Amino acid sequence: MSQLILTGVGEANIRIERDADLTLGDGDVLVTLEAAPVNPADFLLANGWYGVQPRIPSVLGSEGVGRVVSVGPNADAAPAGKRVVILPTYEQGTWADQAVVPARNVVVVPDDADARQLAMLAINPATAYLLLGRYVDLKPGDWIGQNLGNSAVGQAVIALAKRAGVKTLSVVRREDAAQQLRDLGGDVVLVDGDDLGERIAGALDGGQLKLVLDGAADATVGALAAALESGGTVAAYSSATGTAAQLPLGDLIYRELNLRGFWLINWIRSAPREEIQRVYSELADLVAKGVLSANVEATYQIEDYQAAFDHARKPGRAGKVLFTF
Repeated sequence: MSQLILTGVGEANIRIERDADLTLGDGDVLVTLEAAPVNPADFLLANGWYGVQPRIPSVLGSEGVGRVVSVGPNADAAPAGKRVVILPTYEQGTWADQAVVPARNVVVVPDDADARQLAMLAINPATAYLLLGRYVDLKPGDWIGQNLGNSAVGQAVIALAKRAGVKTLSVVRREDAAQQLRDLGGDVVLVDGDDLGERIAGALDGGQLKLVLDGAADATVGALAAALESGGTVAAYSSATGTAAQLPLGDLIYRELNLRGFWLINWIRSAPREEIQRVYSELADLVAKGVLSANVEATYQIEDYQAAFDHARKPGRAGKVLFTF
């Protein structure tokens, strides 16, 4: 078997290791991986810039899908022989042919769904699902706004909102990305640029946003916030710029907007097991039905990890990069 190991803080310290000793603890399961994506958070973790710090040495990879082939003596035997997604707790790595995983960190998923789509289920679709459900009681016909609309989270937001009858206004940086989202069912897709605020107001035609989702932390969140109802919520879940969300002071104070941060790992740590299973089972069912999907631009074998990393950082990339096993 092969796995990618972080031997020291920094991406330069990623190495491939073969024939590792995989010993199951009492509560562990052994998963043979089918696919695992390359996510920005994986690089942040490797460089010591993430919300959890890397253990040295440790296997990298935050999420993935595979099949349970063995269980520890005191582990729940229910997943044995079944396909599972691995939750992104960073207690285990998924860039490996096989991984030892605490049994609490796997959820059984359907056999008839695309393995590549299931491999990407645990982070982005779950983030989109929770962002849409935690802060505002959205009703059919309501409008939400988001930047970074062509990201995997943004695409999942559009799919889930469309299913619920909620309308989406998405902001992207390029016209080709805008057309991609229109083809996916985005109600309004705007390209960032001059007079963005005016174009947002014109598209809403007197309406207001009920919720704004911020993944970019750039000036676009201010333009979206200007169209948010008074007392409304901006939920920040990432920062493409590496800075904090930029809300206009007048909107924040005089219209009493709420700025909320969201990190999926906090939910996984605190939510009851039944809730976690329910959410991921519902999302996996939507993947199996073709309701949820993300573009895959390329797949790589683990031996070609440097090429996979280079591809994942490619500007203007139109889909995810995955390892397949």
